[in-house]
Amino acid sequence: MKKQLFIALLVVSTMWGCKPEEEIIVVKGVSVSPASLSIKPGETSTLVATVLPTNVVNKNVTWSSSDTTIAKVNNGVVTAVKPGSATIKVTTQEKGEVATSSITVSANDPITAKGDVSGVWKKYSTVNVTGHINVPAGATLTIEEGVEIIMATGGVDANKTKIEFIVHGKLYAVGTKSAPVLFTIPSAERTVANTFGRAWGGIIGSKTCSEILLDNVIVEYTGATTTSASPSSVLGLFKAAGGENMVAFNTNNPTGKYVITNSTFRNNGEDAIYVQGGSCIFMNNLFHAVGESGGEAINVKAGTKVDAAGNIMFSPNTNAFKLSNSGASASRPQAQIYAYNNTIINSGWRRDPNKPKGGSVWLEAGVLAYVYNNLVVNSMFGNKAPSFGVNATTGPDVNSKMEYNFFASGTQKSTIPQHITNGTITAFDGFKAGVVDLVRNANDIYAGSAGDATKDPKFVNFPLNDTPVASFTYNTSWDFRLQSSSPALTGAKTNFTPFFSTTGLTLNGKEYKSPAPATYFGAKGIN
Repeated sequence: MKKQLFIALLVVSTMWGCKPEEEIIVVKGVSVSPASLSIKPGETSTLVATVLPTNVVNKNVTWSSSDTTIAKVNNGVVTAVKPGSATIKVTTQEKGEVATSSITVSANDPITAKGDVSGVWKKYSTVNVTGHINVPAGATLTIEEGVEIIMATGGVDANKTKIEFIVHGKLYAVGTKSAPVLFTIPSAERTVANTFGRAWGGIIGSKTCSEILLDNVIVEYTGATTTSASPSSVLGLFKAAGGENMVAFNTNNPTGKYVITNSTFRNNGEDAIYVQGGSCIFMNNLFHAVGESGGEAINVKAGTKVDAAGNIMFSPNTNAFKLSNSGASASRPQAQIYAYNNTIINSGWRRDPNKPKGGSVWLEAGVLAYVYNNLVVNSMFGNKAPSFGVNATTGPDVNSKMEYNFFASGTQKSTIPQHITNGTITAFDGFKAGVVDLVRNANDIYAGSAGDATKDPKFVNFPLNDTPVASFTYNTSWDFRLQSSSPALTGAKTNFTPFFSTTGLTLNGKEYKSPAPATYFGAKGIN
């Protein structure tokens, strides 16, 4: 009896002493605020997620964007990338509950510019240029990705003087492959008829300009004829007298640093790049429709030290490279250039047929040039230089080298009467033995005839025997990488060191190095 009573008392005591189990609170939903958001490229804004009920223990969430090319998100902080729409999603760690916010990224406000400029032209904005641009000495202009700089083309005075973009300080124009910086003219004027319309005067680094960087930039529709009122004429830059045709890019400071990479020069009435001073790297660029009645892709003068590599040069009017020591003085030392691993196509055929001159690489008096590993296809002439290896008075520096280059010829022929009279009908005619001033070397590789299939470089996509030699129309589907069976994949020279491949050029805090010599000929290998 006593035992039973003890058990009963124990049970009662236990029942009264037990605490009820605590209620487990689970996630039932999530909300995000604001539910929609409109911002501009480069701006940030914060979204706030509220996990429901508010007294839930696990409030952990993850964030994601439907399109990170439009808007990115990190812990609720949204960064606008470029114009467009995206959805930001927040997901609870517990139960996977979801809420979204609709993001609209609109373009930055348009800018109207002329005169002195500096600071930042923000990404994905439009800059309407209504007069000459001047980046003052000591000042910096930074142009971000996706910016369109639209030059008015009507002229700025009674003489119809075209706009020039003068840099006395520093210019950094940095785009991306998908959103390049574009120097152009109004969209309605970007027509085939205006291919060589010479609508504005180009980008000009003055004698005080210390740095210019063009990375993923497009420069088009330049080549305007200067007047006595053109800034370049007034300041004694380029060719000081009025009445000259301005190039797309020009430098004048021997102590300056200039890098152009991943960029495109097209529809330019004169030379694309014409440098009269500075340490320069020109790499991995594309040139097409350069020069109306004359003009080079890259023209180098005294006061420069240049590495040019990885460039694709399609149909420059006269030469892909014109390398000269013109203008040498105590303040402008000898021009020195490495031109290597470039692909040159259809060069020289559009030059005035009564004054045939160019084709691929042309060296002039006094210049020190090293020309290696270039792939020259369907161009009017091979590498040329007067008095090569003889003297530096009428010819280039006797230490210059032009060797280990590859020359290919399709079967297509020029129909221009002067070319027929001169005996330069196919590309093969321009690099065979006996051509005046032609520099042939035992280490070069030459097609044995027009259409020599054994010397077909076998581009991934380019009609070697079908593209008219005088055509300057560039097909964006062309692919100048080499197939695995290409004869241009081997035999190139690698035992040389370009000027800036070890210690590069530092601009805006970043070091840019020239590419190392490749084992193949031309700008691109298999990859």
